[in-house]
Amino acid sequence: MGSRKTGQFVSHVFAYLLGALMAKVDQVIRFMRQLEEGYDYTKYEMPVGRNFLKPGASTQGRMGTFLADDDEEGDEWLPDQPETFIPTGMPVATVLPPMRTKGHTRSFVANPRTNRAVSCASTLERVCALSLIANAQVDEIEDQPASLYVGEGDDDLPASHRVDYRAVVGDKKLKVAMAVRPSSQITKAGLAAMISKINQGFLDGFADEAVILTERELTPALGWNSKFIIRSLRGRNEDDCTQLRDRLRMLYGWINIRTLIQGMQSASGWNAVMCLIFDGVLIPFRRDVILPDCPVVSVNHTALELSR
Repeated sequence: MGSRKTGQFVSHVFAYLLGALMAKVDQVIRFMRQLEEGYDYTKYEMPVGRNFLKPGASTQGRMGTFLADDDEEGDEWLPDQPETFIPTGMPVATVLPPMRTKGHTRSFVANPRTNRAVSCASTLERVCALSLIANAQVDEIEDQPASLYVGEGDDDLPASHRVDYRAVVGDKKLKVAMAVRPSSQITKAGLAAMISKINQGFLDGFADEAVILTERELTPALGWNSKFIIRSLRGRNEDDCTQLRDRLRMLYGWINIRTLIQGMQSASGWNAVMCLIFDGVLIPFRRDVILPDCPVVSVNHTALELSR
């Protein structure tokens, strides 16, 4: 028993060291790519002190106003529209995921757009939640919705299946039910047959379509970029976004982000870029890699005019 635990410990340490080494390799590759693009950050002066973002609203929760009742005696000192802090709300899930599974632990992602948390039961579900929150075309996100009736099982008893997420997408308000699983577990769990059965006649009133999402769609790059967008939305500053929009009016074609934000404080510039990507004003050249590895964008002038 002791040798087994020792072997597991050694394997975990090896995986950690390998991950740290690959992170360093990625940094070296990124630096070499930047040199090829003519950008060498070692030639710039090191920043002195710290630069902080200046968000236009609360980064955690939100501030809400309510009308004061002037008829109550002794409340004359209250303002007409007092403000109160509203913390991030609990998920709307009908059931929370397990506290811990064999390889994952339960987590929550705060949605700054709705001021409500979204639950996740695995790494893939976390990437899915991040990508849904960071997509401006997604209006509503429901995690762990109610179980869906799928007919009778082998024992002639009513059978049901619970998908991981349900989202309302696009102008047509398309409802999409999403089952998130690693590709290696789809056949084993019979998920493909279940989703096919659901799509054949058990979606009435629940969703327009049910899909399966695996690590092929929910990539680490998608999760990284989505998390970057969510952080930027949390620290959004409209003055920085307006300043960046003014630079985009006469820009056509592809442009490097470092060139685009010259003259702006670096953190504020990148934060504004991610906010405009969320707004659809800026379009990344590649979405299958993290943005710093390919910091090239183009301008959607239609969205730019609509956002003014």
